[in-house]
This record gives sequence, structure tokens and C-alpha cells, in this order.
Amino acid sequence: MSGKLMRASQWAKREFTPGSIPTARTLRQWVENGVVEGRIIDGAAFIFDTEKAGLNSQVSSAVNSLLKG
Repeated sequence: MSGKLMRASQWAKREFTPGSIPTARTLRQWVENGVVEGRIIDGAAFIFDTEKAGLNSQVSSAVNSLLKG
């Protein structure tokens, strides 16, 4: 996966409307279960900035590769 890591909370604010933002626990589970591509670092969840909510991580990765040419 390419891209930079960002705090899961910041990613969620970017991807979801206010009132619909998932909890920190949910975001962490998504990273652990591969729902979104990211890392758990020292107990904190980080998600790659190239991830899009609702789009499978593998599909997202393939699209990014195609766009880079």
C-alpha cells in the first residue's frame, strides 16, 4: 500500500459526515481485520491516506496502481 499514514480519527473525519463518524474502537477493528489498510502503532490506529471508506482495500490499491500508470 502506498500513501502516508494518518491518525484514524482524522481519516474518519475526512471520510464521514459529522454524526456518522465511527468510534475509535471500530476504526481499530477495521485496521486489524483488513477492512481498511493501515497499521496499529503503539496501540494507536493509523490509516493510509489513500484509503476510501466503503471501497475494498485491494480494489483501492489496484485503482491507485492504475492511476499511477
